[in-house]
Amino acid sequence: MIDIRKVIEIGRVNLLRQVRDRSDLFFVFVLPTIIIVALGLQFGGAQLVRVGVVAPAGDAAATALVEQIRGDGKTLDLRTVATVDELRNLVERGRLEAGVVIPDGFGAALSGTGDVSVTYLATTGAVTSGVRAPIDAAIAKLAAITTAARVAAGSSGSIAAARPVAESLYDTVPGITIEARTVGEAGMFAGFSGFTFGASTQLVLFMFLTSMTAAGRLVWTRKIGVSRRMVSTPTSVATIVAGEALGRFAVAMLQAGYIIAVSSLVFGVSWGDPLAAGALITLFGVVAAGVALLVGALARTPDQASSMGVFVGLAMGALGGSMIPFQIMPPLMQNVARLLPQSWTLLGIQSLIRDGGGIASVAPNLAVLAVWAVGVMALASWRFRKAITG
Repeated sequence: MIDIRKVIEIGRVNLLRQVRDRSDLFFVFVLPTIIIVALGLQFGGAQLVRVGVVAPAGDAAATALVEQIRGDGKTLDLRTVATVDELRNLVERGRLEAGVVIPDGFGAALSGTGDVSVTYLATTGAVTSGVRAPIDAAIAKLAAITTAARVAAGSSGSIAAARPVAESLYDTVPGITIEARTVGEAGMFAGFSGFTFGASTQLVLFMFLTSMTAAGRLVWTRKIGVSRRMVSTPTSVATIVAGEALGRFAVAMLQAGYIIAVSSLVFGVSWGDPLAAGALITLFGVVAAGVALLVGALARTPDQASSMGVFVGLAMGALGGSMIPFQIMPPLMQNVARLLPQSWTLLGIQSLIRDGGGIASVAPNLAVLAVWAVGVMALASWRFRKAITG
């Protein structure tokens, strides 16, 4: 018979050991966060481009141009800078991606007949190549209005009077519209935003790795006789095996809970349908616990278990798409990945994030994970039972 109360207590003790081990805190909490941030910044986490602006105070035309450049505020982060020298220094040091200098007397110059120059500062870095587009568009609009006002003023003689009329009619004048169409298949990151893609891959990778690191404690408890002493008490072997499996599962779910909480609250990651995502993560947690239990039963020393666990975790993570995106793997490697629970978990989660859907949409993924969970947990329980009673 399995004593549920004792199973829960054994699992709780294992979880507490993991949390209290300071050497593991970095790998459980800090390292996943660092990697998610790095991947998020690389694949679109930084949405705003920093642009410094030097503009004359109290100049209505300069203020209007700045607001036109700012647009909806979703692309450029405009920051006021006091002097041109300070702006140049900030751009050169990478504190700003680009800078715009609007000269003194800008409004008065627009009402005159000469040319007006706006200076654009940027480094040769690739990030600056796409910054000029909204700035050029704002200046082009201002130039068109100014030209129209000057032309109209040729007959009326008042540019100041012609400018409001030109501004009000600007949007009614037919122009050239560029229609952009996407051809070919969508890229591997299509449908993902910000930190979403990196968070999904690291969730699968670290759930498995963290559970693997707990395998060494199974060997340690056998070496110091804790397992045998439990067997000698009125505690069935089935209860001990279930408790140790629950401990590994709790560690994996602790890791999952942390990554989901941080990515959702701090980075705004949406994980799709909660029920479907929870089912995928729970089944994968059972798989990770079963493999950790099996490694702990097969290893002879704690160091061997830790080394074997890290190797297995990294190898299965790499082949399953947690390090190399599944979509860019060669066909042969994709077939190999299809044999691993990591790929089914990762593709299921990414499908929920990108395409929506619920339990029905990831039913094949859940079925494969259920087979893996039952198979590996049965094998691990049999082997661990032999290890503590043999």
